[in-house]
Amino acid sequence: MAKKKKNSSNGGPFFLLVVLPLAAIVLSGWAIVKGIHHYVTTSHYFKIRELRAEGVGDQRYLEMIKNDVVGVNIFRLDVTDLAERTRRRFPNFYSVSVRRILPSQLLIVAKERLPVVWIKRDVYYMMDANGVVVGSASLGETPTLPLLTGMDSKLARLKTGATYSSAALHRALVLAKILKARAADIREAIPGMSLSVISLDAADPDELSFYLNPAIEVKVGDRNFDSRISLLPAILRTISSDMSRIKYIDLRPKEPVVATKDTPKR
Repeated sequence: MAKKKKNSSNGGPFFLLVVLPLAAIVLSGWAIVKGIHHYVTTSHYFKIRELRAEGVGDQRYLEMIKNDVVGVNIFRLDVTDLAERTRRRFPNFYSVSVRRILPSQLLIVAKERLPVVWIKRDVYYMMDANGVVVGSASLGETPTLPLLTGMDSKLARLKTGATYSSAALHRALVLAKILKARAADIREAIPGMSLSVISLDAADPDELSFYLNPAIEVKVGDRNFDSRISLLPAILRTISSDMSRIKYIDLRPKEPVVATKDTPKR
């Protein structure tokens, strides 16, 4: 008995009833997605109008970043690229992240490098505790942190954004960081007399010292900086009535030494 031939037209209804509707749905979905994408990437509603910042102490940085992003569509902005460009542009930021806040805000979260010393060259350079030059100031400005001296040969040329390292510099910067942390204790040690550290002498890295205003040398050596400097406020209070006669304070011995200007040389 001869076999019946298959009906070649059986696929027709399947194509019409299943494939075509699915294709129409896919094309409609694609068109909707394209339409939404075009709307959100061109609409004035999603243009950046406001820039907020966390961890940025100087608002001038924020104003400079605003010039690059205000008016840009928030979805067309590459926030990862903006974060990296901002970090490279401002070396005092060691970490930067950018987040979109719909419909029209950007949030910049920065972790800022904070200087611990100023260094006098053609201008004042500001250096953080890791040896990074984070900025500069004209020689007409008054330093707000200790001047690092005695390292002219090791730090002959400085550049903002560059990192400098050596054992001697590292030791001096460790001391500078501790002095900055203890600045309030030193300043308030003697009521009515606002003392501050005006310079840090690193000419001999094994015999570091710093100077309190107006001209009192404090010798700290090369170790145990924090424990030694913690003694200083109490010492200052005990000699407050004779401050004009003080030549130096030596914190290196187990029992600190206070030398007056008329103390005979040993």
